Amino acid sequence: MSSETRQTLTLYRALKSCGGEAELAKALDVSIESLSRWLTGHEAPSVKVYMAALSLVAARRIKTR
Repeated sequence: MSSETRQTLTLYRALKSCGGEAELAKALDVSIESLSRWLTGHEAPSVKVYMAALSLVAARRIKTR
């Protein structure tokens, strides 16, 4: 990860929650290429995608309690 931002950290947590890049891209309704650029910090996701990733992370936390 070349740039640790709140967005990239959240995306990595969502990635772990979903089980892989393909699964996360599908859950966020984005291309794997876009997801890869966000995960590496080369681009930032839109607010909509970031909020969706936050929702995935929050849902995982609720399930594990």
